[in-house]
Amino acid sequence: MLEKSRRIPIQRMVKYIDLSKFWTEESDLSIETAHEKTGLNRRTLSSAKKGLLDRCQIDTLFKLKDLASDLAGREVSFDEIFKDDQA
Repeated sequence: MLEKSRRIPIQRMVKYIDLSKFWTEESDLSIETAHEKTGLNRRTLSSAKKGLLDRCQIDTLFKLKDLASDLAGREVSFDEIFKDDQA
């Protein structure tokens, strides 16, 4: 057990969900169509498309990964849809 005076240093690094490299203008997929297809909130989809989504539910994360896979035409990994705040 840790003593009260000792603290574990934690470096906070924000991760974002970024679908911008998959959801390009060439994909011709609107936010509305993506909403109808996935059932996800339009703001969530818009933020993910811009690479600015910093939090979501676990089921949303899986739906966004599936959407990225559909857009890419291949299976996309979670690592591919995350970006650091420093990127």
